[in-house]
Amino acid sequence: MEKSNPIRILYAGDSWMTAGTLGAFSSFTYDLRGAAVEYQAQGVIDSWRSASGFEVEYMAAWDTLAHFPEALEAIERFNVIFLSDIESDAIVLYPPERCVQAPMGPNRLKLLREFVSRGGALAMIGGYASFTGRHNAGNYRGTPVEEVLPVNCLGWMDDRQETPEGVSPSIEIPSHPVVRGLPWDECPVFNGYNRVQVKPGAEILATFKETGDPMLAVWEYGSGRTLAFTSDVAPHWGARFQQWSGCGRFMEQLVQWLAHREVV
Repeated sequence: MEKSNPIRILYAGDSWMTAGTLGAFSSFTYDLRGAAVEYQAQGVIDSWRSASGFEVEYMAAWDTLAHFPEALEAIERFNVIFLSDIESDAIVLYPPERCVQAPMGPNRLKLLREFVSRGGALAMIGGYASFTGRHNAGNYRGTPVEEVLPVNCLGWMDDRQETPEGVSPSIEIPSHPVVRGLPWDECPVFNGYNRVQVKPGAEILATFKETGDPMLAVWEYGSGRTLAFTSDVAPHWGARFQQWSGCGRFMEQLVQWLAHREVV
């Protein structure tokens, strides 16, 4: 890939805050001891940034209300957009000061559909706020984003499959550019995933060996491409994924294929 024509990536999600001990000493006195902001996909982001031919913009989930692009031209600055552990409300809604306006603004889920139709690429990574999600936290069923994905979200309130014993990938199309040439026999197990229904015409690149459920699916929508990775690149489902020797190469191949670039 030429440095003058990099693949531009927007990665939204995989961020949360953890708080320490909260002490309530009276009705008026509270003490919060320790808080941290965590960006759990940082290893993947760093891998792209260190490789030649990629430019990455990262957006924390809580920043999307105000800062996710709200014009098609702004979205089309990117070649590939990742949504990972970020609920649909964080994209379709707007900050409180916009909520008193009518209309609030463009439907950014519809803009993502148009982006893909016109040749862009979208990938959804699994998590508690992806696909249907935990207690329907993702809430992507019936949305324009679900329309472009290679999978349908389940129609009940919780699509998680927790597998604390670990499940391992089974590669179904070894010759596909996204998965070929990688040490899958060394890939760490996953602690869970989102259950989905693969759409007719989509390609299932990988399943989970122990359950047969889809792990990785791709297809084309309009002039663009989309991908669903039903487990996670971050803890707890993908607790050791970023330490896998094939992780960096896999994420590069994935992006190159989505962006209609030669996988090298």
